[in-house]
Amino acid sequence: MSNRRREFPIWLALAAPVLLIAALSIVFLGGKDEKAAADSSLDAGIGYLEVLEKKDPAEVMAVRKQIAERKLAAQRDQLVTQLTSGGMDPFSMFKDYCIMGDSRAVGFWYHGYLDKSRCIADGGHTIRDITANMDALVAMNPATVYLCYGLNDTSIGYWDSAEQYVGEYMQIIREVKSRLPDTTVVVSSILPARDPAFERSKKWYNIPDWSAALEAACKENGVLFANCDSLADKYPNLWDPDGIHFRKEFYPYWASCLLVATLMEG
Repeated sequence: MSNRRREFPIWLALAAPVLLIAALSIVFLGGKDEKAAADSSLDAGIGYLEVLEKKDPAEVMAVRKQIAERKLAAQRDQLVTQLTSGGMDPFSMFKDYCIMGDSRAVGFWYHGYLDKSRCIADGGHTIRDITANMDALVAMNPATVYLCYGLNDTSIGYWDSAEQYVGEYMQIIREVKSRLPDTTVVVSSILPARDPAFERSKKWYNIPDWSAALEAACKENGVLFANCDSLADKYPNLWDPDGIHFRKEFYPYWASCLLVATLMEG
C-alpha cells in the first residue's frame, strides 16, 4: 500500500475551515435545531466542494465563459435600450473610430458632434474615396470605421446596377480588412432622399433598392450593417429643405443606429 498522501486542492483546503467554523459557531451558540441545521449545511457544503473537485477544469471554465457571455449580453442590451430610447449621449461612446462618407457624413463634425480629424468625409465622395484615402485610414488605425456613403454613388453613374455597386463595395471592404485586420467595419444603409431632391436626380428613387442589395451583400460577407432606414419615417422633419441632407438634430439618431450595429458584433 502506498504511503503517498492524496494531494488536497488548495482552494478546498481554504474553504473547509470556513465551513467548519460556521458549523461550530452554530453548535455552541444555538440549540439542537441549530446543530441539526449546521450538520446539514456542512454536509451540503462539503458535498458541493467534492463535486467541484471532481469536475473537469475545462468544464468549469466553459461554465464561467457562459456566465461571462450572459453578463456581457445583458450589458449590451442595456446599452442598446439606452441608445434607442435617447437615455444616453451616443457620441460619448465614440472613442477610437473613423467616419468615412459623403456630405451627409460631414455633418458629424460640422455640427460639432465628432472630431473633424476622425471624419474622412466630403461633398461628392463615393466608396471609391475609401481607396483614395486608404493610407490616411491605415495611419489612423481606428478600432471601428463607419462607412456612410450612397447618396452620390446612386446618382453619379459609375455603376449601372446595384449588383455592380455592392460588388465593388465588398471588394473595397476586403481591402480595408486586409490593411486593418483588427478594425471593425460598419456599413450604414443608404438613407433615402425626399422631395424636392428628386427634381435634381430621379436616380435617387433607386436608393431603397440599392440599400437593400447592400444589406444583403453585407450579411453574405459577414460585414456589420446598420439599417437606419426607419429613421426616415420616424424623423421626416429632420431633413433639410433640399430633401438630401439632415438637420443637426438628426445626427444623434444616426449615431445611435451605427453604435447599435457595432454592439451586435459577435
